Amino acid sequence: MASAIKPALELLALGLGLAIIIWRLAAAIRVARDARRRGLSSPASLGWATVALVYAPGYWWHARLERLKRDEALDLLQSEARAHYLTSVINVRCPLCDAEIVNALAVTATGGLAIQPMAQCPRCDFRLDACRHCKHFLPAKDDFGDQPDFTHGRCGQYRAPQPVREAYPDVADRLEALGYDTLNSPKRIYDSYSPLDECTSFKLDWARLRRSQIAWLNRQRIALIQLSKRIQLVPPRL
Repeated sequence: MASAIKPALELLALGLGLAIIIWRLAAAIRVARDARRRGLSSPASLGWATVALVYAPGYWWHARLERLKRDEALDLLQSEARAHYLTSVINVRCPLCDAEIVNALAVTATGGLAIQPMAQCPRCDFRLDACRHCKHFLPAKDDFGDQPDFTHGRCGQYRAPQPVREAYPDVADRLEALGYDTLNSPKRIYDSYSPLDECTSFKLDWARLRRSQIAWLNRQRIALIQLSKRIQLVPPRL
């Protein structure tokens, strides 16, 4: 029985391997044809086809986007936004009330995702540049002291004079014995859903933004935002 099963498994593995090879070759051929149609040289097309054997999106979401005509780019941007229930690729859904926050995202000069200043929900006023999405935010501990509580905490960027009993409870007795009633310490954040009034140092933390269930935060979105910016700078053909 075992001797009969082994050849069958080997044949199945061979068939699966051939199917994967055919699938990757088809992806490479499709990339090569599209690259040539869009004006890339034969060596460049062959290079992207070779890349496509392993990772086809490298062409579709990079080189191809740079060569789309304006009408094609607009169609792609609109269809991708609709697929994610948005009116634009630079908008996001509010994690609190699901309203659409317009002009919310941007891309930095180094190709990273960024939050537009004052990106605010029109329905509940939630700000995307709130403390809970910032790398400088130091979340408090829960009642058991072992899990972060992102509803409040302290700011690692801004400091203010605070009673040592509040800022450093573990060593408050020692500090008071040394004559310190107050010390500059990380500023207290009572509500992480809003930024500090004086804050100009927001620094986006992708992981924390995802924790708020902001969807579709990936390289594809960055490429589309860059495409959106590019076609806005190019005047339409008359």
